[in-house]
Amino acid sequence: MKDINLLNNATDTALYQFLGNELLDETGSKEVKYFCSDKLLIIYEISLGKIRNTEYQTELPLSALSWLKDTILNGFWKLPSEGGLPKDQHRCMAYFDNEEIIIGRSMNAGDYGRTGFKVVNKSRKSHILSSWPQEFQITDDRVEKVLLPLIDRLGVI
Repeated sequence: MKDINLLNNATDTALYQFLGNELLDETGSKEVKYFCSDKLLIIYEISLGKIRNTEYQTELPLSALSWLKDTILNGFWKLPSEGGLPKDQHRCMAYFDNEEIIIGRSMNAGDYGRTGFKVVNKSRKSHILSSWPQEFQITDDRVEKVLLPLIDRLGVI
């Protein structure tokens, strides 16, 4: 598994295909950018601060994306009676390209009271603190509007 630099400059971003971006607040101080390579989806997040900016980055194997989509649509978003996950199961884990990926249901996905998901790559170290794994949170509405269409656009099966 190759380490990826934080994609916060033109030199590093030029190595990847830019897929799009989204602003998470009205002030434009929180932005998410999506990139990919032939093996990875890279989610780069920046929060602009008064003194310094906070940057996060999560790298996910492309091979995990169809599992993420299926787990959301047919696991978490379906009732147990419709074939979805049991109501007491709040997370799922699987390995892709020797990387441990976890998806969990979140009742505060980045914003208080906004349901969504927390996605963790336990096999890659956070760019902020190396003892933490890489992770990101995404609300249900952003899953529908951004993540699922992005997965479909990448054509990952």
